[in-house]
Amino acid sequence: MKSILNTLDIFMGHLAAGVMTFLLYISFGCIAGLSLIAIPAAFFEYGFGIDELDLTEIGSVVLFGLVTWRFFRRGSLQQWSKWQLIRRFICVVAITSLIVTFILFFMFVAVIITKGTIELSSLYRFDEFITLLSNLIMIAAIYAAAPLAPFYNSAHEKNSTVTTSTEKLTPEDEAGSADSQSTGKEEFEEKLKNYRAPENPWEKA
Repeated sequence: MKSILNTLDIFMGHLAAGVMTFLLYISFGCIAGLSLIAIPAAFFEYGFGIDELDLTEIGSVVLFGLVTWRFFRRGSLQQWSKWQLIRRFICVVAITSLIVTFILFFMFVAVIITKGTIELSSLYRFDEFITLLSNLIMIAAIYAAAPLAPFYNSAHEKNSTVTTSTEKLTPEDEAGSADSQSTGKEEFEEKLKNYRAPENPWEKA
């Protein structure tokens, strides 16, 4: 009876984890898609075309395209798969959008608590500034999330490689290292023979 309940619990756990993971990806994908659509839509809100944009808005759109290209370019250089890059990009955009939305919601709540109402004139006045600031935060997040090669480890491995290649071992050192390797191999084989795996507690359930 316990074995059946244990199997059912494992099955339900995997099913629940799969459903929640699917819902999480769907939610993040929708949030990221709406956020990416909102960036150009906020600049073309009046529908006047490219003449409506000023230099700051054009620079924001160009910079957003550059950091997006850099993100996927760096990922391909680090041999990331397309699915890994898309998944990380979606998570970064969605989480940044949620953080920015929470900050704006907190600011609106604080204004309502202190003043009681929000004036439309002040809201329209700060709308362009808030949009530009949100886009800059999104650009900074994508720039920071781009996959990069390790800076310190690569330099350290390079120095260690140069050091080992330039050093020359004497015949006595080579013989000592060979003896130590053989001794270590024998000890490892002996430990492997005497090793006993821990008992699985689920087998007795």
